[in-house]
Amino acid sequence: MLDSFREARWDELHAFFAKGNPPLLAQILALNTIVFMLFMVRRMRGARTLRAETASMVQSLLLVANMLAIFQENIINSVEWFF
Repeated sequence: MLDSFREARWDELHAFFAKGNPPLLAQILALNTIVFMLFMVRRMRGARTLRAETASMVQSLLLVANMLAIFQENIINSVEWFF
């Protein structure tokens, strides 16, 4: 297993997350930071904790938003092709 980790193509992964303007990594980090800040403000106000279903839904929405950020070029190209 360590061999797979050592032999991974890290330069390609870095290039993938560094492309875009702003870089894709910065977009995902900003999105996650906004959600975390909203969570912290809610906690500071003393709000009750989320139900398990609500927490799962929030995590799912965050995952979808991250996937949209990652595949935004593909989505834009397919939408342009469609219209």
